[in-house]
Amino acid sequence: MKICRRDILKGFAAGAGGIFIDSIATPLQILYASQDKTLVKREYTRVLLTNESKEPFRASDIKKNENYIFFYPYHNIPVLLLNLNKAIEPMKVEQSEGVESYLHPGGIGKNKSIVAFLAVCTHEFVRPNPNESLVKYYPPGETSFIYGSDNVICCCAHGSTFDPSNAGNVLQFPAEYPLTTVELEWDSQTDFLYAKALIGWNPPFREIFKEDGEGKIVTENTTVKKLSDYSKKVIKC
Repeated sequence: MKICRRDILKGFAAGAGGIFIDSIATPLQILYASQDKTLVKREYTRVLLTNESKEPFRASDIKKNENYIFFYPYHNIPVLLLNLNKAIEPMKVEQSEGVESYLHPGGIGKNKSIVAFLAVCTHEFVRPNPNESLVKYYPPGETSFIYGSDNVICCCAHGSTFDPSNAGNVLQFPAEYPLTTVELEWDSQTDFLYAKALIGWNPPFREIFKEDGEGKIVTENTTVKKLSDYSKKVIKC
């Protein structure tokens, strides 16, 4: 695991003109995260993924190595949907300090290559918003200079980096916990996709709602779009 390159980040933040402010959490949120280490599976309403025309979004619609976003289990909690172009097998995620381990379900779809994670950094809860996204996936051939490699999810606020091919595990500090997995279901007959549960780190939803307004549970369907169509600026680092 790499240590965050803070000097690079400070320069990057200055050069970006302070764009990080709206996405960085308050000290209260940081305190809440340090106290809440619950790592469990939490089932929510099973919902259909749709396109912007409210038609079913099929697994075959997901382009390889593209960043997609939808919202689940609340209307203001963003999720990254990815086709990693390789089979992702189920794996056990080991934790420390007495925190419960859990099973990552692996990829779904014809090639078992589709995965989803909450696009909420487990360090200070930075997440995409309509103005900018500091959290994105760097596919093969697109290197994150903060981490020095590709095929990673990086948060440009402080450099936390995660491995989407390995259950969202932390590759680079300051984040301590893996990204929260969104459990998906694939109907092989229709090629439809459903979201149905969260697995892993327990996000501080009540603190996020203090910033974004009370979240409404998604109950019927959730719209998938490209991250670049949701956020005006997708920041690279």
